[in-house]
Amino acid sequence: MFASSAQTLAVFLGVASLAYFLHRFGVANTWEDLRMIGWRLLAIVALEALVHLTSARSWWHLFPNKTRQGRFPRICLVQLAGSALNDTTPGAPLGGEPIKAMLMKEQFELPLTTATLLSAKLAQALGRMLFVMLGAGTVFWSLKVACLPAKSLAVGFILTASGIATFMALQIRGLSAPAKRVFHCLRLPQDWVERFGCALEGVDQYQCELYRARPLDFVASVALVLVGLSIGVVQVWLMLGWIGLRRDWPSSLAIESFSVLVNFAFFVVPGSVGAQEGGKLLIFAALGLPLSAGLSLGVAFRLSSLVSLAVGLAALISLRQRDFSKSTG
Repeated sequence: MFASSAQTLAVFLGVASLAYFLHRFGVANTWEDLRMIGWRLLAIVALEALVHLTSARSWWHLFPNKTRQGRFPRICLVQLAGSALNDTTPGAPLGGEPIKAMLMKEQFELPLTTATLLSAKLAQALGRMLFVMLGAGTVFWSLKVACLPAKSLAVGFILTASGIATFMALQIRGLSAPAKRVFHCLRLPQDWVERFGCALEGVDQYQCELYRARPLDFVASVALVLVGLSIGVVQVWLMLGWIGLRRDWPSSLAIESFSVLVNFAFFVVPGSVGAQEGGKLLIFAALGLPLSAGLSLGVAFRLSSLVSLAVGLAALISLRQRDFSKSTG
């Protein structure tokens, strides 16, 4: 009950923040910038589709080589559907992961899919952390640091990096033993502990095979995450020119990497509504760019994400209908 109320509050605050930003910086200014972008927003949507393809390919690399051949189309559709659910589920972006596992149950056994999903989350986290570090290091000395909550961002980044390191250590060492200890401390029924422990041992086996026998597949997965994030830099660079600002690759990298950092910090808000737009305002201020332009970019990306969301939900419906037809046919 408390979690549900907190989630509702997070959504409400995000929408309220977005409404305030639009009121503060002028709906007319944002509308004029969007009008200047016009039909070219379709190019941003197309590039976003390319980002989803790289994410799906990143996940594909984590399956064993012999079992993943010919599975990429299905993985791509499932990735789209899961991402749509992640963006609409309050809390950590995990709401779509059980659905992904369910949609892949006919192609792969559950422990294998679970192992790849956990490894994919780690690859995404590592890729984003490296991307944020690259963006910060590229333009740090040219930023107006006084315009940013530098201490809060530094603390948030350190905590996030610590969490990623812990997550990595757990995956490499194995999840079953720590999980069993936690369950025993919680005094759960012994048969539950044994059943869940056996399932996690299967997950550990597949992850051990990935990290020890196929480390290059994991490296390829992280590299594809970085490729997808780099496409975001291209999107920013294009839109800067379309709204009449000077196109600048370092600034575009800074804007996109700061957006990724904001996603880390505000994961409790579905789709980072409000937080993502506010982050654009902060980084535009730090770069000495017009704040209204930052809000316009945030709204343009929001419109693009809504298209991706609709496509992902359509993919989910299509997959569920197809699976239901097979089960009843």
